[in-house]
Amino acid sequence: MDADSISTLREFGGLIRPHMEQLMDGVYAYIHANAAASATFSDPAALQRARAHQQHHWQEHVFTGNFNQDYLEATLAIGRTHQQLGVDLRFYSGAYVVILNQVVVLLGQLVPDEACRTRYLTAINRAIFLDMGLATYAYYDTLLNALEDMAQEVTLSLARAGEYRDNETGKHITRMSKMCEQMALAMGKDATWAHALRMASPLHDVGKIGVPDRILLKPGRLDDSESQIMREHPRIGGTIIPEHPALVIRMARRIALTHHEKWDGSGYPAGLCGEEIPLEGRIAAICDVYDALVSTRPYKPAWTQQAALDYLQQQSGLHFDPQLVTTFLRIVPEVEAIQSRYAEETC
Repeated sequence: MDADSISTLREFGGLIRPHMEQLMDGVYAYIHANAAASATFSDPAALQRARAHQQHHWQEHVFTGNFNQDYLEATLAIGRTHQQLGVDLRFYSGAYVVILNQVVVLLGQLVPDEACRTRYLTAINRAIFLDMGLATYAYYDTLLNALEDMAQEVTLSLARAGEYRDNETGKHITRMSKMCEQMALAMGKDATWAHALRMASPLHDVGKIGVPDRILLKPGRLDDSESQIMREHPRIGGTIIPEHPALVIRMARRIALTHHEKWDGSGYPAGLCGEEIPLEGRIAAICDVYDALVSTRPYKPAWTQQAALDYLQQQSGLHFDPQLVTTFLRIVPEVEAIQSRYAEETC
């Protein structure tokens, strides 16, 4: 907002202040005329609070050019609140049109000079579009966060279905996914990619849903035919997770398909080697194995941290990508913090 516009708004703020109640009456008549919006404010006390906050916002900020930090926080809060209340954004935007129309009428009554009216309206339009833009940004940002949270819950629920059938715990997939994110950041991947990896990696073993219980839950060593069936779970995971352009879904499918591949080509199901294995699959393999090693399972005691780290180094260049093993060793403090925060509950 330029200095001339702010100066003009401050002039206008003094002019409009005695008429703010009239403006708010018009806005809330518009609200009450819409059944859905009226239902949102069915509580008279809530309606009065909303009106008071809105009037303060317009009177002390928008119509006076007072675009400080308090204004920014208040505008973003308005956008978030309207999304959380389920207010249709089109209706919300329409309220700006209502108040702008009322301002035009009032200016016609209060300011006889056309050039002065035009100057006021130019500044007011800029302020309104700034305010509406910020609130709309917050509205959509809140909506996207809610959708992301929902997608994460669906992902974790599906992942837990596979883990619980295999005597695993939800804490394992949480630890493993957060280790994956830390590895990605440590190797220089951007935050968006690292976050997508954390969202996708819990589905690495979702294919175990398709493995019969007699094999999946067998306490002893699997025979050759049973091992062959167990080795199908990556392919089953690739079938469960669809091919899709969304980054998280693409990652999840690749991880499910490749987290049992090995750097030297001796893994399964496709016998990929080296960088033929997608990066996310190579990262997930290290984090999955490490957390499994240091965790207690019905069929084994927990390894010490040092024993597990020694194993990763022994398998560097065989099972695991050597560079990624080095990266993992660099983030051991972060790994320890994850293990501490998401430790298994003990009786």
